[in-house]
Amino acid sequence: MTMTRTSVVARSASTVGIAALLLLSGGTAAQAVGAGTNSECSGDGPDIAVSNVSDTYVPGNLRIYGDSGAVLSIESGQSSEVHADVSVSGTVTADAVVASASVTAGVTLGVAQTITQSASASYTVPEGLNGQYIELGSAGKAFSWTATTYNRACVVTDTQGGNSVAPTANAYVTKSW
Repeated sequence: MTMTRTSVVARSASTVGIAALLLLSGGTAAQAVGAGTNSECSGDGPDIAVSNVSDTYVPGNLRIYGDSGAVLSIESGQSSEVHADVSVSGTVTADAVVASASVTAGVTLGVAQTITQSASASYTVPEGLNGQYIELGSAGKAFSWTATTYNRACVVTDTQGGNSVAPTANAYVTKSW
């Protein structure tokens, strides 16, 4: 059984005609579809597919702690660093995965962002609770991804994927209780 990988590509009538001639004259499918620097068969990088996108919170590095009855505040202008959680290896980069997720989600995501709070936020720790905190992080997206890398002969050389999160530039304050 022979399996063929196909792609839907918009081509001009002349390109389609040339592709048909190449196939009829014994050319390869890669030649017929015009494998070049933008093709998954060119060996220039992985194809990355993103799915199961949902809203999530991405933790930051600014936490304010307090015990029962304490007022915890994050002031306007305070900043926090937030980072994507993407595990990759080989030719796949976190930047490429996050860029693909941005396109799929329809929102700008980053591998690392500095989030700045635009308005003050204060919360009182409920009675009887100790060691609580508020944290400045980011609204973000959780997603699944798969990256497939091909060589110039359109043979799969690497497949990897996972579940990841990436931040937007939108500040979000959360509390531990």
